[in-house]
Amino acid sequence: MWLLTLLFFSLSFAHDLEYQISREGKCVVVHFYFPDGTAFSYEKYEVREEKDKLPFQTGRTDALGRLVFCPNRDGVWFVKVSSEDGHGAELKIEVKDGLAVKKASFFEKYRELLAGIGYVLGIFGLLEIIFRRFRL
Repeated sequence: MWLLTLLFFSLSFAHDLEYQISREGKCVVVHFYFPDGTAFSYEKYEVREEKDKLPFQTGRTDALGRLVFCPNRDGVWFVKVSSEDGHGAELKIEVKDGLAVKKASFFEKYRELLAGIGYVLGIFGLLEIIFRRFRL
């Protein structure tokens, strides 16, 4: 059972998408890559300001897995990247005085992993209740 759990965790990290946010002049640069260092190249992205319904910018990441946008005002900006095989990320970036500050929590980054752990524990908990109740 522990071996199966370890296999589950290793597979979940294989689908993780890492990123770095930096500033270049008045523009924000977001670099996306996989944990092994492979760039998230030529994948679709969308950038929009929190109050806007329509995207500020759309396109594809470059060969190095980067996207660059130059916000026209301070505020909270949403960046969404996705690939056809299901990898992707949604970021919330706060821009103040031309500086980008990432707003993220541990839960935001690992919500799928934590949900999977919860489901597995829930299933094993239900099985334990059933086995004890019916003494199987």
